[in-house]
Amino acid sequence: MRFSDLVLGLLLIAGAALLFAAAAHLPPVPGQDYGAAVFPVLTAAGIAGCGFILAVGSVRAGPFPLAQATWIREPGAGLRAAATIGLVVADIVLAPLIGFVLAATLVLTGLFLLVRVSPVKALAIAFGASVATYLAFNLLLRVPLPRGLVEGLLL
Repeated sequence: MRFSDLVLGLLLIAGAALLFAAAAHLPPVPGQDYGAAVFPVLTAAGIAGCGFILAVGSVRAGPFPLAQATWIREPGAGLRAAATIGLVVADIVLAPLIGFVLAATLVLTGLFLLVRVSPVKALAIAFGASVATYLAFNLLLRVPLPRGLVEGLLL
């Protein structure tokens, strides 16, 4: 399948605009300097930035810049795509049962292994990122995430 990076970039920008418009209607959080719209707006800005980079790169490449998805032809690409979706579903199912940190660590480790990161490095980064995310949401943003054994040790 061939797909223009210009079209994809413009679709990302349009999606970011929709996300930004939806975030504008989120209510403020009482007692906070920032509201519920902060992270959706930041996400929209990131998506728009990526879309802009894709679109500009496509225009610079010349007329009819078509990018071929060569990764789809790699052995096991379909299995890796299915595993990625399965890991996201596993996170949704596991987080309420075993807590955010353990579920996120398992899922992130699995995702890192899919892109061929060494197991020790994958586990260390996944655990560190999960703990940092949990603490940021729980302490700084006061957004509760599912608690489990590890979260009980953190706070």
